[in-house]
Amino acid sequence: MKLLLTSAGITNQKIADALFEMTNKPASELKVAFIPTAANVEEGNKTDWFFRQYEELRQFGIEWINMIDFAAADVDWQARLEECDVLYLTGGNTFYLLDQVRRQGFDIYLEKALKEKVYVGGSASSILVTPSINVANIPPGDPNLPRLKDFTGLGYVDFEIEPHCDKDRFETVKEYALSRQNAVYALDDASAIKVIDGKATVVSEGEWDYFEGGINKEEQ
Repeated sequence: MKLLLTSAGITNQKIADALFEMTNKPASELKVAFIPTAANVEEGNKTDWFFRQYEELRQFGIEWINMIDFAAADVDWQARLEECDVLYLTGGNTFYLLDQVRRQGFDIYLEKALKEKVYVGGSASSILVTPSINVANIPPGDPNLPRLKDFTGLGYVDFEIEPHCDKDRFETVKEYALSRQNAVYALDDASAIKVIDGKATVVSEGEWDYFEGGINKEEQ
């Protein structure tokens, strides 16, 4: 399984190069599914971040981009995703995304698809694949619009992620990690985590930090 878990998308050359390495294809040959489901319930003007994530793909030479929302009505999203090399899920509301992933069976689809395809997460969709999306509750956090009580993520990795961090936020995440079993990565928007068959490597042109979980699993 190959995952590229970003804070804010493909924001720099180092992260872009990691994607090309993971797909073993040049930008000109990549077929990317741009999946905006998490952004469906985001309020306000999305131009500053949503369309930037889309346009950055073009800036790094990717021309074949198909926008596919798996929560949209009457869309055969599985058929449309089949021809894609990369499943790029955007940022947005983490709780809504997890709810829709469960409702639409996208979690079941991913289990099979990621044997061949590369997953790119941006913010909420990076949090999605961790053991728990509880990090989205850290103030100011995301509104829990579907009123989820089960925050269990897809669990493709054994750590949590907090995106969009600055140095002040790093301290908040450090405190949060003390209450968690799993380690927590804090990433700024120039950072990402490359995961290949369970091995995680940070890819960054910015700042990031890593905090061990404060709860001993053996004591649980």
